[in-house]
Amino acid sequence: MIPTLSARMEGRRVVLADGDTTCLSLPLDQGGRHRLVIGDSTTAHAVVAALEACPGVRVLPGGGGLLGALTVAENFALALRYDADPDDPRDWEAELETALLLCGMPAQRIASLGREQPMNLDRTERWTVGFVRYLLRPPELLVIDRLFAGLARRQAEALIAVESAYHRRHPFRAVLFVDLDGHELPELPDCKTTSEFAEPTCHC
Repeated sequence: MIPTLSARMEGRRVVLADGDTTCLSLPLDQGGRHRLVIGDSTTAHAVVAALEACPGVRVLPGGGGLLGALTVAENFALALRYDADPDDPRDWEAELETALLLCGMPAQRIASLGREQPMNLDRTERWTVGFVRYLLRPPELLVIDRLFAGLARRQAEALIAVESAYHRRHPFRAVLFVDLDGHELPELPDCKTTSEFAEPTCHC
């Protein structure tokens, strides 16, 4: 049975609950990586949907979450306009280039990337582009949704290395990896907590 899940802010924690039962309580001001391992994709979808509905939480899917009908440049422009502060003096184009360099993308590739459509990028590059949006504008909690499904170990390790830029730039912002249970999950270096999602309770 799929649990009835909700997520809320309690002080400086995100609390995920199944009815009256707390399934996860995550501190927001200590930064670092956290992992939540879930047994099946249906429950994982419900968990991610509950977290995404919580104010201050953003979800980055394994495919990067870009709009396929837009170019990469148009995706960035749309993302940066959302909730934009008109008094923010930053040069977002320069910030974007710096963030992509921080993620290990070569300058030559950055120069041509804006004209591409996400569907023409390989999965690791597409995810990196999606990730950079949150590197520029970090949420209270970034949830990385089932990133490793279908990736070879080398690809997974490369994206973990990319994600480490988030912790260097935002040391007090937490990231939660939601992963499906499996024997091939890559190790997350410096992971502060690893939790398994408890069996859902019956509300009947």
